[in-house]
Amino acid sequence: LDHTSGTFADSGTYALMGAAAVLGGMARMTISLTVILLEATGDMQYVLPLMLTLMAARFTGNVFNEGLYDIHIKLRSIPFLEEEVPAIAERYEIVAGQVMSKTDVKCLRPVERAGVVYDLLRSCRHGTFPIVDTASGGTLYGTASRSMLCTLLQRRAFGDPGVLSESAYTPNDPDSPNNNGNNSDISRLGPKRLSPLVQWDTIERVFPRYPTIEDVEMRPNDRNCWLDLRPYANTAPFTVNETASIQRSYRLFRTLGLRQLCVVNHNNQVVGIITRKDLLPEALADSLIRGRNAQNRGENGNGEQGDTHEPDETESLPILS
Repeated sequence: LDHTSGTFADSGTYALMGAAAVLGGMARMTISLTVILLEATGDMQYVLPLMLTLMAARFTGNVFNEGLYDIHIKLRSIPFLEEEVPAIAERYEIVAGQVMSKTDVKCLRPVERAGVVYDLLRSCRHGTFPIVDTASGGTLYGTASRSMLCTLLQRRAFGDPGVLSESAYTPNDPDSPNNNGNNSDISRLGPKRLSPLVQWDTIERVFPRYPTIEDVEMRPNDRNCWLDLRPYANTAPFTVNETASIQRSYRLFRTLGLRQLCVVNHNNQVVGIITRKDLLPEALADSLIRGRNAQNRGENGNGEQGDTHEPDETESLPILS
């Protein structure tokens, strides 16, 4: 109440409430906007009117559409994961093996040719690559980031081609009489470092402007050189079993801020990888449809009687809301 003029509020107060309503309807923020506007005015008597105005603007805006920030997230196709697990994941039993990407997984060996690493970075835009022990069937050894690989290539941190022969780095034949039972690349290579070591502070010194693959010059004579990734690999990456529920994978992404998650089997062999895009409601629905169609094709191929009609997407698409 304005005791001077005898009105409930002056024009400035109405203007402040109107500006708060516009901001609240656009951004759908309540507490933060209340604090910001109180700091700007310096008058604590506006606490209750601002809170009521912002709450009313938020609820009214949610009736018609989403907030401006949410709209821009969808327009830019940013894989943003909401706090709550999607309803489709709660309604259906979906496991990590159904939603993981199998064909897009690009793996490296613990000690790899520099030309192979360079060609891999040029052919895809992945941010992380699993490092697997090929001799043991693809057992996960660790992961290597794209920025780290580009830095190593730019600094030419690879060893001489003759330091290791390809035949000595090839898995032994289990039926061969020369096989000593040790089919691990890691144990066969030993602790010897096969390429120059780049200190970790040197790699992180250029953060966040890491070199890109376009900044790397690969000479023909360097393509057969060996790049030892063992000192730089993250040997304890977060993984999930292929039979784990999708709710567990979703919570790992949300709580740990992951960008990708390696999927392994019971033998710790890499069978796929999950990214944030694979956990969006639309991607989960597509994975469920593909699984049902594959199951129906398998049943029809086994000669089972019944309706052989293959459902289309409009029939099998679950309710996302």
